[in-house]
Amino acid sequence: MKRADGRTLAVDEHGDAAGAPVVLFHGAPGSRLFVPGAVPEGVRLVTFDRPGYGDSDPLPGRTLRDGACDVEAIADALALETFAVIGWSGGGPFACATAFHLGARVSRLAIVSAPGPLDEVPDGGELLGEYRRPTAEMARREPARSERAIARHMTPYLERPHTFLGSGRGPDAGVLNGPRRTMLDAQIVAALRQGARGIAEDLVAMWLDWEFRLADLTTPTHVWHAALDPHNDADTAAYAAGIPGAERTVWPDAGHLGIVRYWDEVIGWSARRGSAGLT
Repeated sequence: MKRADGRTLAVDEHGDAAGAPVVLFHGAPGSRLFVPGAVPEGVRLVTFDRPGYGDSDPLPGRTLRDGACDVEAIADALALETFAVIGWSGGGPFACATAFHLGARVSRLAIVSAPGPLDEVPDGGELLGEYRRPTAEMARREPARSERAIARHMTPYLERPHTFLGSGRGPDAGVLNGPRRTMLDAQIVAALRQGARGIAEDLVAMWLDWEFRLADLTTPTHVWHAALDPHNDADTAAYAAGIPGAERTVWPDAGHLGIVRYWDEVIGWSARRGSAGLT
């Protein structure tokens, strides 16, 4: 689809065209080809490439709010009056921003294994580690320079994108060596088709001030964390503590790609209409 500013956004639809609409935000890096599992009957799943990924034009200097505006345009084009959103990993901040800026139009917010706002996660900057923290700090002073640093870090993956997914060992071994590996490879290859532009823009956007507080979110929310994921425990705990009424589930036997193993649970909660309880 074409945006009013002339940019192209690449959008896919999956499942039942008359079903409950759910918009899925891919990771960073990622693309609209990220579909963790089968789409249940009665669900209309929408995936899209954020700017600079796959077949969507880049938007230099974009913010989380810009991401929400893109989703609003997609929803308008698809005649989605209300819809749920799922933000996995680096897609989490953009899903939150969409819920904040679109208000009641977003019926449910699912946050899975996602980084949170540096200003609200306790010791958020420290948790980034010695390697990422200076680049995140630079993002607030010189965002273009921060993007260049991220692009340099991604250079080794551009010729062999699938290596970004790791060796196939560790907590995610079952997923990486299972039937969804073909999808995971395809979505990461598409993600880096334009080089590192997408992930550089993503990270800088999420490291900046989000311009809203978690307490400002009013959308029914559920947060998931995988116990074997070495990242995002403090982040998902901050989401659950900061968003009014939010609940958190911890998967005891999953890694960062736990959404693939527990997809039915996440999509089932997201597409359910009515109360927000995980039942």
